[in-house]
Amino acid sequence: MIAPTSWAEAVELRAHAEADGEIIRRVGGRGISAGRLLEDAVAIAGALATTVRVGSVVATACSSGPAAATLTTAISWLGAIELPIPTALDPDVARQLMTAGGVALTVASPARLAAEPHLLRLADSVGAATMTIDGHYDGLASVTDHTGPRPPRHRSSSSDPAAIMVTSGTGGRPKGALLCNGVGLGQARRVCRAMDYGSDDVLLNVFPWQHVNARQAAFLPAVMSGARLVVDDFSARRFWRTAREESITAFNFMGAVCAILLRSPATEDDRAHTISRAYGGPAPDWMFHSVAQRFGIELRQAYASTELGDVATTDVAPRPGAAGRIVDDYRVRVVDDDGRPMDDGSAGSIEVRPCGDDLTFTEYIGEPEITRKAWRDGWFVTGDRGRLIDGWLYYEGRTADTIRRRGLTVDAERVEWVASGHPDVAHAAAVGVPSELTEDEVLLAVVPRPGRQIRPRDLLRYCAQELPRHAVPRYVNVETALPTTASKKLNRRALRDRGIPTAAFDAEAHQQD
Repeated sequence: MIAPTSWAEAVELRAHAEADGEIIRRVGGRGISAGRLLEDAVAIAGALATTVRVGSVVATACSSGPAAATLTTAISWLGAIELPIPTALDPDVARQLMTAGGVALTVASPARLAAEPHLLRLADSVGAATMTIDGHYDGLASVTDHTGPRPPRHRSSSSDPAAIMVTSGTGGRPKGALLCNGVGLGQARRVCRAMDYGSDDVLLNVFPWQHVNARQAAFLPAVMSGARLVVDDFSARRFWRTAREESITAFNFMGAVCAILLRSPATEDDRAHTISRAYGGPAPDWMFHSVAQRFGIELRQAYASTELGDVATTDVAPRPGAAGRIVDDYRVRVVDDDGRPMDDGSAGSIEVRPCGDDLTFTEYIGEPEITRKAWRDGWFVTGDRGRLIDGWLYYEGRTADTIRRRGLTVDAERVEWVASGHPDVAHAAAVGVPSELTEDEVLLAVVPRPGRQIRPRDLLRYCAQELPRHAVPRYVNVETALPTTASKKLNRRALRDRGIPTAAFDAEAHQQD
């Protein structure tokens, strides 16, 4: 098969090879063949072409499934750039990204517009029109209403920009990483190789379309390998039923997915499925063995980032506890606090250097200084800690003030800003602390105003009014003062290293109170 240089070309090649074979479906909905997806995408490209040109930025807001995959293919067909807006992204952050990207058009599903009406206002504020997909909303034109000319595919190169993906980068504040075609296609090829996908595979993905996991580690690998993709929202209750009904052979995970599945009561149907392997991470040694013993599934891990794709992967010879073996496209080093390489297997900061072109993000849009600081002499500073042993990478958490909860990034500064608006709170700090789900829980440390008393339950209700669900803290600890550095800046590391105070309020422990 010819190696594609764009998302649209990958879909076109699949459609030419197997036009009638189903390529993607949403659980409970109708699937779509590769040929039909391509046909619909070219028609949508015709609707977009009245506003969108090569290099134009299109903001999108829709759920994983055939409609989303068709829209992304249409944008790529025109040589345009997609900015997928995550659900419940802070409107101010969304506006900054749309402004920095110069968004020309917003395409959203009626469900997203109804749930987040500010998306319409944001589009207006940056001078962009809005169209709908997968239905109609409030008189807006739909991309499926177009019946005019169908444009030819733009001949994109692997170095042409393709997407702006929202990420924490090397810090906790969301940013837009500009990815060229080569980043997504490179990740898809590495996933296909690690998982040994073929035309008999049926993949399950439970992550949002705004995440590279759904796009570059699921849909594109399915397209390029001849496999079929099934998408769903994650539910431990129906996960195994879906796996059986859809004849799933592999799924993508983050640590929380496997931890939640393991936490459910064991049944005699735990192995009544056709899944043999799963792709993702992180998964500590105990999780690797527990999933294998209970469900008969091999976890093939990877170390990846939005900016780079897969840097280390595991294939048919996994090493429990390791994130994977370094792939040929990258060099990886572990350095101490002074930037000196550590070759003895000691833990330190992970830095990555590409071995070729079109393997990394281009920039954080509108953030030239943050982009510059993300690199050190040609090495990307990941903000993560790990160890290198015999070419295997062992992931050991983050060095930056990033909080990852349920596979999503939590903006610590945003949590602190919201909490500080409560009338009883003088100062607030949010940090990630260890979770039984292998990622982070959010601990909110607060100092009361003079003469005031903070009631954690009331404070969390207050935060829930302003924050997305995954960002609402689990723990609240009332402090007399917050630690600071010598320059009087908030010292989050001191709070994080302290762990969970014994007196901290635990919202999950008090759910039934």
